[in-house]
Amino acid sequence: MERMLAVMADNPPAACAGLIAMVCLASWPLFRTRSMMLFIYTGNSLAFVLHYALLQHWTAVAMNGLIAAQTVAAIGLVRYPRLRLAYFGMMPVMIDVAYLTWQGSPSFLSAAATALSTLGRIQGREIVLRTLLLASTPLWAWHDLVVGSLPGLIADLLSMTIGATMLLRRLSAVNASAPARA
Repeated sequence: MERMLAVMADNPPAACAGLIAMVCLASWPLFRTRSMMLFIYTGNSLAFVLHYALLQHWTAVAMNGLIAAQTVAAIGLVRYPRLRLAYFGMMPVMIDVAYLTWQGSPSFLSAAATALSTLGRIQGREIVLRTLLLASTPLWAWHDLVVGSLPGLIADLLSMTIGATMLLRRLSAVNASAPARA
C-alpha cells in the first residue's frame, strides 16, 4: 500500500487520470441499458490509457486503447451488425500488441482481462455482458496490485462490488418475472 501511495504521490497526473478512470469503472454497472453501460466503460478505458501511459505500463495502455475501440464498435452493433467484423478484427491485434509490449505478468493479466471483457462487450444480453465484464475485473485488480496502481485497484474493487450487486439485482428481477414452473 505504501508503494502504491508513493507511485501516485510521485506522479500526480497519473493519479488524476486514475481517479477519472476509477469513477467511470465504478459507475458503469449502475446503468441499466447496454449502450449506457458501454458508453461509461469507454470513458474508463480512455482514462486508463492515460493513467497507465504515465506509469509506463505499455501493455495496459494498448489493452485499454483496444478496449475503448472495441467498446465504441460494440455500442453500434445493435444498429450496424457489420461492425462485428471490425470488432472481431481487433482480436488478433490484441494478441500481437500483448506480445510486442510484453512486460511479464502485468502483460499477461491485462491481456487476459481484456480477452474476457472482449467476450462480454459483444454480448447482446445485458446479464451476460455484466457477468463477463465482472469476470475480467479480478484480473485487472491483480494487475493493479502488481504494477502499483492504487486508483486502478480501488476502481476494480468498487466495480466488483457494485457490479456483483447490480448483477444479483438483475438476476433477481429476471427470476421474479419468470413464470413459475410446476
